[in-house]
Amino acid sequence: MMHRKSADGMMRGETAAGLQSGRMKAAKSSANELDDGLIARCLAGDRAAFDNLFNKYQEYVYNIVYGILGKPEEARDVAQEVFLQVYRSLSSFRRGSRFATWLYRIAVNRAVDVARSSKRWSWLSIDEDVRSRADTADGPQQITARHAEQSATQQILMQVPVQHRDVLVLRYYQELSIDEIAEVLGISVAAAKVRLHRARHHFKERYVATYGEETSAR
Repeated sequence: MMHRKSADGMMRGETAAGLQSGRMKAAKSSANELDDGLIARCLAGDRAAFDNLFNKYQEYVYNIVYGILGKPEEARDVAQEVFLQVYRSLSSFRRGSRFATWLYRIAVNRAVDVARSSKRWSWLSIDEDVRSRADTADGPQQITARHAEQSATQQILMQVPVQHRDVLVLRYYQELSIDEIAEVLGISVAAAKVRLHRARHHFKERYVATYGEETSAR
């Protein structure tokens, strides 16, 4: 009887997961259709359509660029460059593909190029507690501790090579799945897993060397 109940619970869990996955796919499909419509209008000369795309994705693009560069002013400038490139290259976008994936790829490539030309290493916070916004219920001690942890994380991540930042940004800033990361970076799922593993290793190695303990980021 215990085994039967466990099996039933697992089946219910799988069903719920399947329903959630189905809802997510439906939402993405709807978003893709909306984007396709805006792109078609933009290519027909409707400037307002591109403004809609910009307003929809500007925060996402900024987060990607900022995660790789770590400098707000520079990130805003580069994000603007990304959208300018998108506007000029929109006619080359392959219809039927996900616009968000294409956009994120341009943002990552541009940010990495800028980071590689920079004299300083940038930082990226990949710790869930560090990334989360301060809870209004938190007291001064909790907020101070969070800020201290963020500062420590930044110092370690300044040592992480730039070639590992893109996968960390996509995973921990944009919270993309491995499949989505692979699509954005134009690599296989297996290669995406390897890159993420190596990036985590670089972060962990430097964190442990400095503080003697592992971070909570996974």
